[in-house]
Amino acid sequence: MQLRTTTLCLLVFCLLVLCLVALPAAAQSVAGLAGVSGAVRDASGAAVPGANVLLLNESKGIRRAMQSNEAGVFNAPSLPPASGYSLTVSREGFANWEVKNFELQVGATQSFSVTLNVAATATTVEVTGAAPLVSDTNVGVAQVVGQSQIDNLPINGRRVDSFVLLTPAVTDDGTFGLISFRGIAAGNSFLTDGNDTTNSFYNENAGRTRISTQISQDAVQEFQVLSNGFSAEFGRAMGGVINTVTRSGTNDLHGTAYWFFRNRTLNATDRYANGLNAPEWRHQAGASLGGAIKRDKLFYFVNTEIVKRNFPGQNRIINNSLTDPTGNFIPTSTCTASAAQCTAAINFIQRQMNVLVPRTVGSYMGFGKIDWRPNDKHSFSLSLNAMHWRSPHGIQTQAVLTNGNMMANNGNSTVETRYGKASWTAIITPNLVSELRYGWFKDRLSDPAASDLWPAETKGLYLTVAGSAVGAAQAYPRTYPSEQRHQIVDNLSWTHGTHSLKFGLDFQTTGDWMNQLYNGNGSFSYANITAFARDFTGNTTGAKNYQTFSQAFGNPIHSLRTSDINVYAQDVWRVSRKVTLSYGIRYEKTFLPQPTMVNDHWAQTGRVPGADLNFAPRASVAYNFNSKTVLRAGFGVFYARMHGNMLDTLFLGNGKYQTAISINNTQAGAPVFPNVLSTSAGLPAGSISLQFAAPGFHNPYSQQGNISLERQITRDMGLTASYIWSRGAGIFTQKDMNLGAFGPTVTYKIMDAAGNQVNTFSTPTYLFANRVDPRYSKILQVENGGKSWYNALALQLQKRMSHGLTFQVSYTWSHAIDTANMQGASWNISSTFNNATYNGDYAFDKGSSSLDQRHRATINWLWAPKFTKNTSAFSRFIVNGWELSTITTMASAKPWSPTVQFSGSTSSQFSGVNLAFATLNGAGGWNRVPFLPVGFLNVDQVYRVDGRIGRTLPFTERVKGNLIFEAFNMFNTQYNTAINTNMYSASAGVLRPVANVGNGTQSQGFPDGTNARRMQVAFRLNF
Repeated sequence: MQLRTTTLCLLVFCLLVLCLVALPAAAQSVAGLAGVSGAVRDASGAAVPGANVLLLNESKGIRRAMQSNEAGVFNAPSLPPASGYSLTVSREGFANWEVKNFELQVGATQSFSVTLNVAATATTVEVTGAAPLVSDTNVGVAQVVGQSQIDNLPINGRRVDSFVLLTPAVTDDGTFGLISFRGIAAGNSFLTDGNDTTNSFYNENAGRTRISTQISQDAVQEFQVLSNGFSAEFGRAMGGVINTVTRSGTNDLHGTAYWFFRNRTLNATDRYANGLNAPEWRHQAGASLGGAIKRDKLFYFVNTEIVKRNFPGQNRIINNSLTDPTGNFIPTSTCTASAAQCTAAINFIQRQMNVLVPRTVGSYMGFGKIDWRPNDKHSFSLSLNAMHWRSPHGIQTQAVLTNGNMMANNGNSTVETRYGKASWTAIITPNLVSELRYGWFKDRLSDPAASDLWPAETKGLYLTVAGSAVGAAQAYPRTYPSEQRHQIVDNLSWTHGTHSLKFGLDFQTTGDWMNQLYNGNGSFSYANITAFARDFTGNTTGAKNYQTFSQAFGNPIHSLRTSDINVYAQDVWRVSRKVTLSYGIRYEKTFLPQPTMVNDHWAQTGRVPGADLNFAPRASVAYNFNSKTVLRAGFGVFYARMHGNMLDTLFLGNGKYQTAISINNTQAGAPVFPNVLSTSAGLPAGSISLQFAAPGFHNPYSQQGNISLERQITRDMGLTASYIWSRGAGIFTQKDMNLGAFGPTVTYKIMDAAGNQVNTFSTPTYLFANRVDPRYSKILQVENGGKSWYNALALQLQKRMSHGLTFQVSYTWSHAIDTANMQGASWNISSTFNNATYNGDYAFDKGSSSLDQRHRATINWLWAPKFTKNTSAFSRFIVNGWELSTITTMASAKPWSPTVQFSGSTSSQFSGVNLAFATLNGAGGWNRVPFLPVGFLNVDQVYRVDGRIGRTLPFTERVKGNLIFEAFNMFNTQYNTAINTNMYSASAGVLRPVANVGNGTQSQGFPDGTNARRMQVAFRLNF
């Protein structure tokens, strides 16, 4: 351990020295910042060296002076994204060239082609209008969601990263607010002002999606969405990158105060709420203030926001194998135990059906930022954001749950998120710029148990009956995790001739501390109501009618620490006036912790292999047909980070530090319900499962390519058409090394609804008796067996604000395919890594991904008309000052796969055949219907319109009020987000169809927990 630490320190030191002495670096935009570049030529097209270039932003106090080099090129990297920039180019003997009031967006370098005319022709050439919409220096498929959109589009819950869904090659991953790029689940990176603010344990945004937001909308200026083919500066993502820029103060004093309110008066009822419109209300209020402490030198910005919400959740159970189709009662005909036993069991479950669970939220946020520019060569920035969230019964955020989890899998949610940044930008010479950043991040998720929701009869036991949860949550209490990160980033940018080069180092160390013993109270699983009733009461003979019992023992406290070193080099080379080449390489190395204990029977449990050759080359080329048309193409390799949840599972998978058992009712030592085991001593043989990493275990990665054609149609409108390609490799999968050779082939009879045999299905089997190591149950090897494929055509149409109108249209046709179809939103939760239908045969499950959405279109627009130039009070307060905006989303249905419910014990399907686990072939893997294609069912199409109408009240020239009314899914076009996938029930070797397969079971949405219509009113005061 000491040797590894010494090696790490030496490597960090060497790389820091290399960064300090290396000159190659680029006048490209730095993460969280922007840039300006250009080429100066005379009327004949010849380069003009020595031209004086002056870049100003008076409100920000920015003044950057430079000269064009021998190739006529100038660059100004590391600029704060903002509006109000002006650029002047002058040279003796030529007329001045000037462009005013243009905007720089995060992550983009604004490129100008400057033509200087001789002085006799004109005194000053002023370029009218905004900066060009197309640029030959930008890389990949990206889009910026700007301040106008953030301030004026309808946004539910004021969580700005929801706007990511307005961009191409993106879809929602589940119903909790997660986002997928190019069919890749949980592969994204989240940055704030360029620093990493990803919760790397789950590989999600800070605070995860149970919270409304971890930073106020009013503290965000804009953010950049990198969908495909981004530059070598960005890493730790095989999916996409979301780079948020916070607001800063200016020379002028500006402030806001706001209040958003809603209640159930105008809310629609969720289609699965059984007609109940729960008494919900929400207040969101806050204020911001920004200005100059010393003009042109020292600026500040502060924001604070509070959220108070009451949103009780409805616990329901709709299960065709247990309840009536409406989920209102359990038919007595489904229970064949004694009358007394059936009555007791049915009453126990029905007391948990259609229950309104009280739930509230209290959230407090604060953000502060200081910017100091002591002179034109140096600038410093310091910022800090903090969020506290507390929500009793708030682990489950949905409005309605139809699987029993509002009571049986709920807890009290507490989240503490803190992060800060300190940066120093130094202009060493006009062509050499350094940016040094430090980042600190802490995210603590601590969730006490909601014991008041536990059933009195079974206390802390977790129970499932026919797949529905009816007991107590087994995950709580927990702190999972408390994560803290320190990060140092150094970027150097240098312009030399027609090359803009860049070199950078990114070092971070992340610690995760956990306190959880998952399933410490024990769990029982029953196939049907009859089996549960026979165990629940009147069990005088000690019978065991459950399918499985599971429980965990051991130390709940565990921790781990990872350290990452990333280095990159990038060059943007202006080969000619028409051709620009961008190429670079990135190297990523993660120093993985190792398990503290090892299972002597399986030495693999003592080691987590790490990858040493994560080199990621990236290149793109742009061909500039003219000032309005650019063709670009690119390719690159992108590695996912090794997230902490997976590492934690491998640490605990040795069966020593924590011991998790799972046994069936026939194994020796199996308890009688409701008893659990008091100690891990003397556990039944074959009840413990192990988990470890495969030899050669490595980071998943994606290969990405794109071809794009950008065209500026008018001065304010541009169109981009792109082909996007991606292939994912090394996606985490899982293979049971304890399954031995195939047993006999068995044949299931397939029946129709009338009870007639219509077909058969034959399959080889995995037998309990053929286990490789009878001392254990599953021996799971986590490996890199999954692959994915993504092909898409994307169109983006953008119109900048002019004549009171701005809009963006995005359309993507895509097809996402993978061999790890069970991933979706849960692939980063290590206990649910994909098990194939047939052990290790991942190709058998190749098909349309659960994230496949063939068509997705979004339209957002803002109209702020000025009907009259009259300045009378009537015109100012009644006629003018209106704003209308909407976001329209249209998307095709995603595929789901039908499943088989296994009834009875593992030995009850065929005489003399004792399957290893309760699936058709005994593998214990994916329980999909194996004779139907993957993704055979469709969930639902999406069509929704979110709208906003605002009215500006100009109290004075500087003080204005805004009345706002917002409606989300205003036409209440509700859509299913989950369906009944249970197509067959397997019993005694017969597959019988289950009614209502494909019917909807949930209509959830983020952040309200439903996609039913919600409306709110607001008032803002701006000065």
